Amino acid sequence: MIQHLGTADYKQMLWKNGAGYTVELARSDGDSLDTFDWRISMADVKTSGDFSKFNGMQRILTVLEGAGIVLNIDDDSEHLKTLQSAQFSGDSTTSCRLIDGPIRDFNLIYNPEKWRSRYQWLFESASTEIFSSADLIFIFNQSVEPLEIEVDRQVFRLVHRESLKIEQQKALKKLVLKSQHLKQVCLIELTKI
Repeated sequence: MIQHLGTADYKQMLWKNGAGYTVELARSDGDSLDTFDWRISMADVKTSGDFSKFNGMQRILTVLEGAGIVLNIDDDSEHLKTLQSAQFSGDSTTSCRLIDGPIRDFNLIYNPEKWRSRYQWLFESASTEIFSSADLIFIFNQSVEPLEIEVDRQVFRLVHRESLKIEQQKALKKLVLKSQHLKQVCLIELTKI
């Protein structure tokens, strides 16, 4: 099943700790923020502060916009600028300090006991061919210009911040991300363990 998701398909919800809002792009089944197996979202971080805990989960966070953050994970600090990522445990005590004003971030949270993930950003302007047999393939276009993607001879056109969600039964898929002047695309592949 292939779904082209636009901003009208995304769902805004309160953070688990109540300190802000998340825009949920997609998630596995689950009625609450404690029962999903994976979730892909964006959040506007307007103030420095603590992150919600997601026990037993793995997290990957990328700064989409803004000057960046200092991410404090347990006893370590990491400085993230635009389109830089960090991976950390949802069990960790995590907070952030804004460098120079608000940021928007992009997040994958998943259960590593049920899913294996591959998370990558593609910046190459040339046409890119990808072969995948993942159970879930998720493509997010952060580029300002539209992205054309061909999936098994079907062509999809994603504008800024639109996504393509492909769920399947272990069939090998060929994806072609057409050439684009300034490509800023996140490709997430999740495979059931």
